[in-house]
Amino acid sequence: MKTYNKVQYDVNVIHEKINEIAYFSYDFNKTPPVIGIILADIYGNALMVFEYSLEESSYGPIKSYLKSENDNQIEIDINLISGYLSAFKSFSGEINIQNLENLEIGGSNIKVQIHFLFDQYMIIIFLNSNIDLSSRRKAGIMKYFEEKLVKYETEFKHFNAAKSREIIQILEKNGKYWLKNLNESLIQSHRTNCLQRHLIIDDLVDGFNSIIHKELFEYLPNAPEDILDNLSREIDNKIQDRLFENLTKKND
Repeated sequence: MKTYNKVQYDVNVIHEKINEIAYFSYDFNKTPPVIGIILADIYGNALMVFEYSLEESSYGPIKSYLKSENDNQIEIDINLISGYLSAFKSFSGEINIQNLENLEIGGSNIKVQIHFLFDQYMIIIFLNSNIDLSSRRKAGIMKYFEEKLVKYETEFKHFNAAKSREIIQILEKNGKYWLKNLNESLIQSHRTNCLQRHLIIDDLVDGFNSIIHKELFEYLPNAPEDILDNLSREIDNKIQDRLFENLTKKND
């Protein structure tokens, strides 16, 4: 029983370490998978902003990721961001890009995806640069906003009206909880993927172990056993490193 508990403890420690590596390798300690989302109309008016606040989270609002450490005194207006990005839609018409549905701007620190809905709205998604949203995740995000835009069509159309602002503020508050849950799901998915890769590597290495050990003893029958064991272990480590490199592909 003690042996079983010790083995189980070791396995749990390994899994915790893998989770920690997965978390820090994608900078989730500093940047969430989805930094924030802006719903804007086609003219660049920001209607809703889903983001974190430093008062409630270790993550910051969208604009905190758009400034360098030396630009702390510069204030960034969300409406300027959406207004600038809305120009892409107008420009696409000028150069005859028909039925533009989305754009992506990638950088080493963050990337931005712009999705156009109903020819009237933009969903601007700010992402951790290490994250690639799967088609399923993107579809889920689009569906969330489509449902809100259909259900509250009048409120978004007349977003400056007092009653509309009240309803949109409630939607925005709920959206921030939705964003938090989305990120928790993405981080957990990433951890699960990393653990699965580790288990795949273990299975593959275990399969190679017996083959390598057998071949070494057959081809080097007179070599000391401790040298063969060390050589076998060294080959195992190199194989494991190479397998990990090949299996570690970034996705959510």
